[in-house]
Amino acid sequence: MARKSLKREPTTVQATSQDHPSSSGDTIVMDQDMTVTNGPVDEGYSMDRANEKPDNTCSATLPTTTGTSSLKDSSPGTEHGLEVLVRGVKELVQKVQSLRHLGVEDLVLPLPKIVVVGDQSTGKSSLIEGMSEIKVPRSASTCTRCPLEINLTETTEQQWRCEVFLHKKYVYQGNLGSSRPPARNTAKIEGATKSRPLGPWVGQDSEDLHFASLTDKDTVVDALERAQLATLNPGTSYERYKPGNPLQQREHQVKFSPNVIRLDISGPGLSNLSFYDLPGVINVTDNTEEAYLVPLIKNLVKEYIKAENCINLLALTMTHDAVNSSAFGLIKEMKAEARTVGCLTKPDRMDPGEALDQWIRILRGEEYQLGFGYHVIKNNPNPDVDHATARKEEAAFFGENEPWTTTLNMYNNRFGTLQLQIALSQQLTAQIRTSLPDIIEKVQQKADFIEATLKELPEPLDGNLAAIVYGELLKFEGKVQNNIDGGLQDNTFQKGWQSLALEFSKVLADSRPVLMLPTPSAPRQSSRNTPSSEMTGTPTPSSGRGNIPVFNVDTDSEGDHKPSPVQLSGRKRSHPSTQSTPSKYSRTVPKRNSGYSITSRRFSLSEVRDIMRDAYTGLPNQTCPKAIERMIKLSQEHWHEPVEYFLGQVRELCQNMVFEQVTKVFGHRRQTKYYEQILEICETFFEEALVYQRQVAKETLRWELTKPNTINSEAMNIASDKALILLQARRREVRANAYLDEQEAKSGKITTGQARLDKLSKLTADDGKLPPDMYTQEIMAMSAVKGYYECAYNRFVDVLCASIHCGLFSKCRDEIVKMMKSRFGVTEAGATERLVILLAANPEQEHRRAQLKREMETIKKAQEHLEELTEEM
Repeated sequence: MARKSLKREPTTVQATSQDHPSSSGDTIVMDQDMTVTNGPVDEGYSMDRANEKPDNTCSATLPTTTGTSSLKDSSPGTEHGLEVLVRGVKELVQKVQSLRHLGVEDLVLPLPKIVVVGDQSTGKSSLIEGMSEIKVPRSASTCTRCPLEINLTETTEQQWRCEVFLHKKYVYQGNLGSSRPPARNTAKIEGATKSRPLGPWVGQDSEDLHFASLTDKDTVVDALERAQLATLNPGTSYERYKPGNPLQQREHQVKFSPNVIRLDISGPGLSNLSFYDLPGVINVTDNTEEAYLVPLIKNLVKEYIKAENCINLLALTMTHDAVNSSAFGLIKEMKAEARTVGCLTKPDRMDPGEALDQWIRILRGEEYQLGFGYHVIKNNPNPDVDHATARKEEAAFFGENEPWTTTLNMYNNRFGTLQLQIALSQQLTAQIRTSLPDIIEKVQQKADFIEATLKELPEPLDGNLAAIVYGELLKFEGKVQNNIDGGLQDNTFQKGWQSLALEFSKVLADSRPVLMLPTPSAPRQSSRNTPSSEMTGTPTPSSGRGNIPVFNVDTDSEGDHKPSPVQLSGRKRSHPSTQSTPSKYSRTVPKRNSGYSITSRRFSLSEVRDIMRDAYTGLPNQTCPKAIERMIKLSQEHWHEPVEYFLGQVRELCQNMVFEQVTKVFGHRRQTKYYEQILEICETFFEEALVYQRQVAKETLRWELTKPNTINSEAMNIASDKALILLQARRREVRANAYLDEQEAKSGKITTGQARLDKLSKLTADDGKLPPDMYTQEIMAMSAVKGYYECAYNRFVDVLCASIHCGLFSKCRDEIVKMMKSRFGVTEAGATERLVILLAANPEQEHRRAQLKREMETIKKAQEHLEELTEEM
């Protein structure tokens, strides 16, 4: 854009004083049309300086504007003094405020501003209240620990308004948990260092957070207290401290913050001023653990006052010797005396004796000289006194009391808050006009630099990136849905899932409870021994838990199958292998053992009898349900291990499928941040979804193992009857063998081969030839246990597999892409700018490009403001 030159023929004027040494900031280059002396003077206006000593003049040439008037009554307490502000002052101040809020200071150079500095307890709060006509919190633990920016704007509207903002330019990198630093690491973590003058506070891209809108002055104190709490609790959302929300605690995570609370105040009769109130300078703290605050606050104050465009308002209390002021020491250290206005407070508490001579010398400019001289104000320390009453009291104080009406009367144009406001408005306006050409030049230089830097960067990605990414997400979503919903040819995912589910079912089926019976094919020599009661069913005195002969494990399954412990192997399956998944994902797949054993719960007849005896109810030949319930629980207690293994295999199957589709759809973007975030989203999904799925499985298993329960009586009866028939048949075989061995042993006639088989066949066909079986109740109880197990494991497998399909698989199908769409915001504003960075092969360059574009937007807005300002001038 075309820019206007505001440069005029400058006149360089040196601020002079008999004893005032030249310091940085003494020389001010301005237009030739106006002269400012050591009193409050605005463009075209002269204050009465007849009583001032000419040899202590600090003069400078300032620009003037067309159209002048005179201040008819500038005595303390009158409201006419505000009328001295010339046309354009309000616009100048407002434009600079707008430039600052745009962020120009962060990009170009510090803008003209007024900064209020002083030691603690110098009456600075009263000074701020007098200039802004609002009340501020007086608690030393809040308002003195963070800067306050106040922008005053006069309006023709009768409504008073105040907008409160939190300006966050610094991020806290210390320990939040405690408001005090660790004793040993104070200097390193919390305190100031050469490289980090503000300690744990580190600069960042600034942002303004709207905090409150006020229309009642009485609500300012509460809003400020809340804003200060939000600022001093950087680890907590500022939202919880907004007016209207309950304050649960008033503790501070930190004791100091360089982040600014900003008040934009507008209303009738206000002076057009913009100033910062900084934390009071301290040399020592009451609490040694807060000693680290001393250098932090001093460094913050120095950071503000060192700027050449800054006008410093130094508050000094007249109750102490000026030489003791730490704030004055900082002004001298930064060589900023020529840019400083002195403000003497608490004159009503001044020692009227020897101390008066010092203050006379200071007002004359003979000691502690400042470029803009000194003013004296008197505020009522009572916060309940309103502004108008305080100004009347102030006027009466200076107009009715000695030495102000006698010895010091020659300086009466420097007494009172109103005179200070006028002087500050003039000086700020003059500083803005002086700085304006340099600001315009620096803004243009910044614009040229940004344009040149953007040209050096490689061309950005073109095309509708949001549409491209959206299309890829839909493609990925379709592939995941097809795998989960099935219906495709050669669907390896569904095949893998069916294989896992059937294997899991087989594992539980093969580990059903077993009743151990002596094998019918026992060696012949063993049968010649005296048979036990378990063999024949004939009770013997020694029958019991410790007198069971050696026997093998039998089963109720068909054929001659003798089950060994169930083996779950890690053999290869038909579902996708981890080799086809991204390398980053492969680290998240849990490694599993190559296999493990699950052994069925085995019961002997003696153990079953003991369990039934433990639950004996006093009625003979009755099977207690509690005994059956106990055996059922013992039969199922091994389910934990196969369930855990099964869930792990399901996770591996599902992850492999998803990441295989990630590779197919997004693999061409492997080198981008976009691809990394795709992987992160998928991993996050599985972490969360599998935690939930495992909880569901554990809860389902808990239901099964807590108490046997079913209403499917028909299925259980069928399974129990089948188990009973098989157990009775096997039991008859065992008893027949034992009985035949016993009879042949008595007769001495031993048969073998077909003859023995024929005898056994007759015995098993006619159970009446065998002695009564003493384990009839045990056999019936075991058949009930096996019948229930058959129903329970089928039910459990169905429920668990249904929860996985309707839970994990459905979430995978429906939510992963939803998470991606939310993360990338492809349908939201600013999607292209975000995706350019994510899709770039060199994200750092795109971050830089995006940052430069944001800066250029700020610069363009700043140039528009400056152009409007030059036109108004």
